[in-house]
Amino acid sequence: MRGISMETILGVLVGLAMAGVLVAVLFRAKVLDMTFDERQERARGVAYKWGFLTMAVCLALYGVSDLLLGRWCDGLAGAVLCFCVAGTVFASVCIRKGAYMGLRESRRTVLPFLISATALNLLVGIQQVAEGGVVVQGILTYRATNLLLGLTCLAILLVYLATPASAPEEDEE
Repeated sequence: MRGISMETILGVLVGLAMAGVLVAVLFRAKVLDMTFDERQERARGVAYKWGFLTMAVCLALYGVSDLLLGRWCDGLAGAVLCFCVAGTVFASVCIRKGAYMGLRESRRTVLPFLISATALNLLVGIQQVAEGGVVVQGILTYRATNLLLGLTCLAILLVYLATPASAPEEDEE
């Protein structure tokens, strides 16, 4: 399948399965409680709007850059890059407006998962860079996915740590 090994496909499938099981366990244990009040729902609506607009602009810029500069990354790397930028905007707006955690969630329960996701993705991403294949003949490949996700998690973590827990911004609308 065009240079993708069975090990890579198996790794992606196992990673997705593990993520699904982890999320299911966290919901069942009530660690992830997606219950929000009205103010949080409005703030999340604003965050979705900014995330969507960011995704649209990012995809347009990706398409235009591909036309003007030629192929500089493969399709999966481009999609993940756009997702990471839009996801960072969404999460940052949620955090700044106090709508990132549910009503029964606390910073101390969310922080370990955010740190773990950041560390794991950055470690795998750095390993991919060290092994080579992240950039092949001047083209960013799908092997940059973990590094991009790790940098996204790091950006979200930094916004999370820089935002006081008790001071959400009010909606401007």
